[in-house]
Amino acid sequence: MRLPHYVLMLVVCAAGCRATQTPTAEKKLPAPLQVLQIKHPGTEKVFVGTQIEAIAEGLPPGRKVDLIWKTVNGGWVIEDYFHFRGKKFTETAKSLGHVETDDNGRLFAHFEVPEDYGGVHEIVVSDSGTPIAQGGVEVSQTFEIHPTEGPVGTPIEVRVKGLGWRTMESTWVINWDNQEAGWISATDTHGSATARFRASGGVGNHQVRVLTGYMGQGYLNHEQAPNAYLPRPSFAFRVTPGNGARSAYAEPYAKQPVPKSEGANVSMTPTQGPVKTRAALKAGGLPAGTAVSVMWGTWEGSRVSGNGFAPKETELTKLTIGADGRIDMSLDIPDDLGGLHTISIRSGDRVVAKTYFVIETSIVSISPASGPAGTPVTIHLKGVGWTDYDNIYVATYDNGYMGYACGFNSKGDVVVNFTAAGSPGVHLIDFYPGIYQGPEGAQQLYRLPQLTYADDHPGNHIPALRFAFEVTR
Repeated sequence: MRLPHYVLMLVVCAAGCRATQTPTAEKKLPAPLQVLQIKHPGTEKVFVGTQIEAIAEGLPPGRKVDLIWKTVNGGWVIEDYFHFRGKKFTETAKSLGHVETDDNGRLFAHFEVPEDYGGVHEIVVSDSGTPIAQGGVEVSQTFEIHPTEGPVGTPIEVRVKGLGWRTMESTWVINWDNQEAGWISATDTHGSATARFRASGGVGNHQVRVLTGYMGQGYLNHEQAPNAYLPRPSFAFRVTPGNGARSAYAEPYAKQPVPKSEGANVSMTPTQGPVKTRAALKAGGLPAGTAVSVMWGTWEGSRVSGNGFAPKETELTKLTIGADGRIDMSLDIPDDLGGLHTISIRSGDRVVAKTYFVIETSIVSISPASGPAGTPVTIHLKGVGWTDYDNIYVATYDNGYMGYACGFNSKGDVVVNFTAAGSPGVHLIDFYPGIYQGPEGAQQLYRLPQLTYADDHPGNHIPALRFAFEVTR
């Protein structure tokens, strides 16, 4: 219905009074938006990549207009390097292209749904910045599994597109043979990510179900949920004879970001690696003949003791700057927490240069690697982190949640003891990045492992750690 372009105020007096009509100033209202009809021939739902027809009438004739896709930007929020603060999004828009209206003011446009968050998206026709038509689509989620068969230890990927940014549409949980393997998300990656886990169990078919689980745990009575409109896909993976599992390995580390060095021309090579890495520290332009200390910066404390935690520096070595004002020396990276550390060159209380090094989590051992059911097993790690988002690893046994291990209180040195279980054969133990804690009242994503860790983990992107134990007869 069209809105009036003016308003009249009519004042009616009682009997015996003089009737008057009081005019008001004419109030200009925006012209009404035309309806942008959205058609997607041959498909019941809209997905990333769906071909769309957009049609509108009653527009200015012979005009070149913009087709605008409304969406959001944002993702995980990290504060002061170590606090996990949940999610934050802001509205934004991007162009789908330019279209011309015909001589009768009709618009016919074609576009492909971009790779983006799922959920409802507004589509606007804009004439020199002024909206003149409006429509919308609801983008649904898609899930694919690759491969569909292989021996125990085969890496499996569940590739997702169109995960939403709103809470109810943002998080799913993978069940392997009715056990929770972990949760998947695409918060930092605009709705697209890949969940990674491994095939486990005996030869034959194994069920892989993807459940909605906005609180980080699978929701079983999906049909009665308020978000029952969301998909709940299922797959079968066939475990074939053989063994594709290595006994113990860490997946490759992504390049970790480090802040820009400060002060003199100072650098560390390499900038990341496990504890005991031999690194080269170089600096130039320092005051000749000055006595300096090379300091290692870390954090010390505990989140659970009540005493809190704070930064701490330890002296690695003392030296005197030569006549050329340079330092060129080797350092062995200390046995310490994983994550970002400072290397400072101090002259008394003054920092004359500062650079950075990132400690990677590394595997020391799994011992033993075989034995009958009931065998005590120990896994030993070094360089586990301390922030809200990398101070725990969450463990699964044959794709079933087993528990988590924390590295802050022990300065990154983590020892996990458990007992081998199951029938004779190879059993998998996988350690996944998790989130230790976050804001109260938000999603409780702190129990299960995050299977989309490689794409969408908040903060540092750290790898999974993989182990195998053979139960013998």
